[in-house]
Amino acid sequence: MTENKRFSNTPTPAGHKPPAADFHDAASTVQADMARYFAGVNVESEYLKNLLAKTIWIILLSGDRNDLCFGSVVEGHTIAGGIAEVTGDHCIRIDSRQLKHYEEPVAMALLAHELAHDHLRHFKTWKNNLDDEHSADNLAKKWGFNIDQFRKTFGPPVMNSRLQQIAVIR
Repeated sequence: MTENKRFSNTPTPAGHKPPAADFHDAASTVQADMARYFAGVNVESEYLKNLLAKTIWIILLSGDRNDLCFGSVVEGHTIAGGIAEVTGDHCIRIDSRQLKHYEEPVAMALLAHELAHDHLRHFKTWKNNLDDEHSADNLAKKWGFNIDQFRKTFGPPVMNSRLQQIAVIR
C-alpha cells in the first residue's frame, strides 16, 4: 500500500488575512499535494476521482487544521461486500458502482467517514465496540459533512464482523 500522503494545511494566524501572493502560494501547495495524492491512489473512474477531490477540498477548507494525511485508496470491490471500508492493511476500498446510487452529499459523507477512519488510524487496532464508528462520524461532521443524512440513509453504525475476522487472521 502507499504511504500516507500529507496535505499542507498550515493555519493562518488569527486576525491575519494572507496577502494575495501568500494565498496563491497556499492554493498552489494544496493543488500540488492533491496531484501527488491522486498519483498514489488506484482510482480509475472520473466519478470517484471528482467525488474524492471534492470531499478532500471540503475537509481542507473545514478549518480543522490538524495535520491531515490519508492513506491509499483502491477503487473496486470491498472485502466485506459493502460500499466502502478501511482495511487492516491501511487501505480505503471503495466500490464506486454501488456509491453512484446515492445522492452526492450522502456519498461525500460516506467518503469523509472512511477518510476519518484512516486519518484517526483506526486500521491499526480493531475494537469490539462502536467507538471507532462514532469517532469517525464525529470527525466527518466536524469537517462539515451531513452525517445525520448519511446515517439516515445507511442506518446506525454496526460492527463489520467480516472485517473483524480478517483483522484477527492477520
